[in-house]
Amino acid sequence: MDAPVVQRPVTMLIRTSTSALLLTLGALTLGGCGFLKSLVGRNTIDLEGANVKSMSVDIRKKDKTICPRQPVQMAVFADVILKGESKVQKLETWQGRAGANENDKLSFDDFAFHSDQGSFDRSGWFSPNEDLRATLGKEFELKTAYKRRPDKFSFTTTYKPDYRCIHDGGGSGRPGSKGSSGTAGKRGQDGRSGSSTEAGGQGNYGTDGSQGGNGSSGGAGPELTAYVTYVKTPFYDKLIAVRIEGGDSDFLLFHPEGSFTIVARGGSGGPGGRGGSGGSGGHGGSGNPAARGGNGGNGGNGGNGGNGGPGGKVELVVDKNHEDLAQLVQVDVSGGGAGPAGESGSAGNAGSGGSGIGTNASSGQSGTAGTSGSRGQPGNAGPDGQKTAHTGDVADHFSGIEGITVL
Repeated sequence: MDAPVVQRPVTMLIRTSTSALLLTLGALTLGGCGFLKSLVGRNTIDLEGANVKSMSVDIRKKDKTICPRQPVQMAVFADVILKGESKVQKLETWQGRAGANENDKLSFDDFAFHSDQGSFDRSGWFSPNEDLRATLGKEFELKTAYKRRPDKFSFTTTYKPDYRCIHDGGGSGRPGSKGSSGTAGKRGQDGRSGSSTEAGGQGNYGTDGSQGGNGSSGGAGPELTAYVTYVKTPFYDKLIAVRIEGGDSDFLLFHPEGSFTIVARGGSGGPGGRGGSGGSGGHGGSGNPAARGGNGGNGGNGGNGGNGGPGGKVELVVDKNHEDLAQLVQVDVSGGGAGPAGESGSAGNAGSGGSGIGTNASSGQSGTAGTSGSRGQPGNAGPDGQKTAHTGDVADHFSGIEGITVL
């Protein structure tokens, strides 16, 4: 004869499963902290008690130069015997921006970085001083120290400036603001409940959502005068220098084999706001007979996109001794892009009919759903600005800048 089947109550099964889950989570919390860190890519190497045999520092860049307008990440390399181990491991700091996988890499928290020519973030990225004049005649000097043994492992590395990351200068008009979103409609009130001898009340209609606000227009591009010539610096025999004056002021350098654009674009138009969603209809009241549900409200129309701002004005003045420079410098006075249309508001849901109460009492009909709003209209692109170019005497506009010689 078969043994009787023992059936455990469902509540006991739930308690058993919950207990097992809690035990598993407890084990991960107490003994598996590294496992949890690995799941999120934060399980860096712990150097507490480690024997660091050697260490070196560099930047993560193929060309060992630094462009003043481009951040670069530090890299620390070390030969280490970790605590409790006997074998030397080759380790290095992790690579990438915040959020990159740091597992089995050295943490930047173990190192201190400093430079008078820029700043560092917690991920080891160095942001150089963007003023090119600060490093015309000097190298970038970066200091690194291992916090646990700064007396043994402190470094000063130097890098010449380069300007290959510089491709444009100037500015654009202010972008337009996004239109505000429409207000959502309110849900209709439910109908009053009746009884087996009393009819239920009809659900109220949901209210309509309001229209989204229009995006604002973009601002006009700046008015600029740009002076261009060839110069020499302590590190380069020939570079192209650009001095921008007017609505934006800047001094820039780029290499002769590169290209450069003076920018004075109009600002883009702001997006239209989304229309408000319609409110749901109220439920019909139960009773005999049951009542109908309320209709849903209509969605609001999306707002219109803003117009792009007009392009600015640029006067390009090329050194009269180097007319060929006119072919290496472009000018962009495009109008700002059109603001996109606002999305339509969604329709309100229909209210459900009430339930019938009593013999042969039928349920009430559902209300009608609202209709979605209409999408707004996109704005118009801004008109292009004006640009002129001619040769002239530009030397005076580069006088007083230490570290350059006009050719």
